[in-house]
Amino acid sequence: MKKILIKAYAQLNLGDDLFIKMLCERYKDTEFYLFATSEYENLKGIETNNLKILYNNTFAKKILFRLGRKFGVYNILEDLKAKELDGVVNIGGSIFIENDFSKEDFKIRERNLEFGKNYFILGANFGPYKSEAFKSMYHDFFKKCKDVCFRERYSYELFKDLENVRFGKDIVFSLKQETVAKEDYVLFSIILPSARPGFSGIESEYFNRLKTLTLDIIKSGKKVKFMSFCQGEKDEEAIKKLLNMIPNEQHKYISKYFYRGDMNEALEILNKADSIVATRFHAMILGFVLKKPVFPIAYSKKMTNVLEDLEFKQNYASLENLQGLNFEKFKENEALSPNTLIRAAQDGERHFLKLDDFLSE
Repeated sequence: MKKILIKAYAQLNLGDDLFIKMLCERYKDTEFYLFATSEYENLKGIETNNLKILYNNTFAKKILFRLGRKFGVYNILEDLKAKELDGVVNIGGSIFIENDFSKEDFKIRERNLEFGKNYFILGANFGPYKSEAFKSMYHDFFKKCKDVCFRERYSYELFKDLENVRFGKDIVFSLKQETVAKEDYVLFSIILPSARPGFSGIESEYFNRLKTLTLDIIKSGKKVKFMSFCQGEKDEEAIKKLLNMIPNEQHKYISKYFYRGDMNEALEILNKADSIVATRFHAMILGFVLKKPVFPIAYSKKMTNVLEDLEFKQNYASLENLQGLNFEKFKENEALSPNTLIRAAQDGERHFLKLDDFLSE
């Protein structure tokens, strides 16, 4: 049995937690290790028993962590663990962003690669980035990896000269879900724009347009459910803000759901929706997978890149241009065609090709 360290965005974010679930369930005979906070005691929905969560909050681990930081070794616990395992799988979406933490993140990955030897990157997109130096640094890093599979063509094109770089559509497209009877509510996934760089200025318009759309949907005879994908990224704060803008007499038509680690419960909430208004990236992907009409509100190029790869011809808005966020445009959208979904699911499976080979050796 091989033993693998999972590197993921372990912040109880539904999309990233689904990556962990899909990885563990695909490779039932592999033992996975994940460093996370004690919040991950609440993680539910992985149908296998092959994930060991290593909590960072014991006294001894805190001392080691602080000593490591003092000497410029930011994740010494991961280094020690990676050394005794067979490889590292860095699975996630926007995990290569140039920001104030870029150098620290890069040093951690370099040491993971050094100690873990077999390093796989699955499901990622590259950027946003500002400098060619950042891209060049990762070009050299990717060259040393066992496999790099991006989730969009744009990222692939940046590194396509490397033989070990590939791309497929988002991993969650290959998630298998049974169809359930839908209920009469439209699900909204909502973010707090001011929690993201560069979007504070549009927050008022974003919430006002969501308020108008909510009231128009209620007027049409449907209910509305506001859903948070990640408490840590202030989705719940966004929902409370939007609710406070809506007249109290309309609240009886509105419910809310806060994801706190129960993936099956969250998937059921999405699955029962009539349709989805998706600002969250994986609300959009899951809506497509669950055969729902989806109205995307793109907050970054990663969403529009995926829509372009899908040749999506329906209505959507973006945080840079919210003009199209209205009831008339929303109600025109339809579920993706079965053929498009089949192709996307097959393409999502591509991320696992090289890891399949490695773990079956």
